[in-house]
Amino acid sequence: MKRIIPLMLLGFLLTTCQTAKVSADNNDYVTEQQLIHHSFVLTEMDGNTITGKVGVPTLSFGEKMFISATMCNDFYGMGRISDSVLTVKHLSKTELECVDEDLSKWDKLIKRMLTDGSVVSYHGKKLILTQGRNKLVYTLRDYIN
Repeated sequence: MKRIIPLMLLGFLLTTCQTAKVSADNNDYVTEQQLIHHSFVLTEMDGNTITGKVGVPTLSFGEKMFISATMCNDFYGMGRISDSVLTVKHLSKTELECVDEDLSKWDKLIKRMLTDGSVVSYHGKKLILTQGRNKLVYTLRDYIN
């Protein structure tokens, strides 16, 4: 009897921890594993559809959360998701002169969103990054299906 009570307690604790994880996943809690090996293209910026750009802005997630983003310049670094907030501690970027005024502005925005952190959600094929009033909507566009 003395051994049964601690075993029952341990079983109850394990069940409780497992239940919390399941409910978190059902509430759109984004994990790194959901994004690794996927590529996205920017389709919407602050409610406006992106059209007519020569280079399509992208966001890709590689092995161990290596993040690659393009606007006018290329950005890359090791990312992390914690409590649905995506951050890249040491973000590197190319230093190209932007001809497109929008892409030039968006360069600063994506840099800030990745380094300061942005709330990330993933619904269907839409990846949404939000920081303050700014909202970037990316659509899944993997190279290999």
